[in-house]
Amino acid sequence: MKRILLVLVILSGYAIWDAGYEPQISQINVVDFSKKPSGNPYQESYEKMLYPTVRISTLSSTGSGVVIGDYILTAAHVVSDCTEVQVEVYTDVTSLSLSAFVVITDTDKDLALLRFRNSDFGFRIYPARLAPESYTPYIFTPVYTVGCSLGLPPRPSAGIISVIDNDYWEVSSPILPGNSGGPVYDGKTYEVIGIAVWVHTYNNQIVTTMAGIVPIQSIHEFLSHYKNTE
Repeated sequence: MKRILLVLVILSGYAIWDAGYEPQISQINVVDFSKKPSGNPYQESYEKMLYPTVRISTLSSTGSGVVIGDYILTAAHVVSDCTEVQVEVYTDVTSLSLSAFVVITDTDKDLALLRFRNSDFGFRIYPARLAPESYTPYIFTPVYTVGCSLGLPPRPSAGIISVIDNDYWEVSSPILPGNSGGPVYDGKTYEVIGIAVWVHTYNNQIVTTMAGIVPIQSIHEFLSHYKNTE
């Protein structure tokens, strides 16, 4: 069974979608969270999981990422050899496109760290909370995967941790092209426990419910390495 990295590829100004789907431009650029009903019982979920998720666009691809503090955490293959990318940030009112530069990448772990070009936003950006390095995964742990599937604004999918390996975990929450670099949250604590990076394929078909993530321990190692070499 093969693995495939989930990043949308754009050639000559046209979007080539891995799943054979090309959304309308209006679907990609327009999002308005202000239309949520008042007294939304899922407001906490919005703020802790949906709002910190961003869309990352380069000249050749589209992926996802998650805001942590003043940085954006994503997959290394999403930014590839880029030094600067566009990041679509989502708030409780609208979405905005901001410039960010690549701080550091680790192709072995498939992780990258970005930083906004200008930190004076004039609006609130919702950061996510990382699970501690001591986080213990269990098979059947409920999880939410959030990402910009097919290049659209962030959307969640639910599942469980299905495989635990030293270097990676697998989750059953459906992941599509464009989800690469997006966060995977513990379904109870709303903490980031991994970054989506690949899915299995069978007979050249993507198996969306067999997805690999970089586990939280590898994320902490990556961030500690950056902090020690900054």
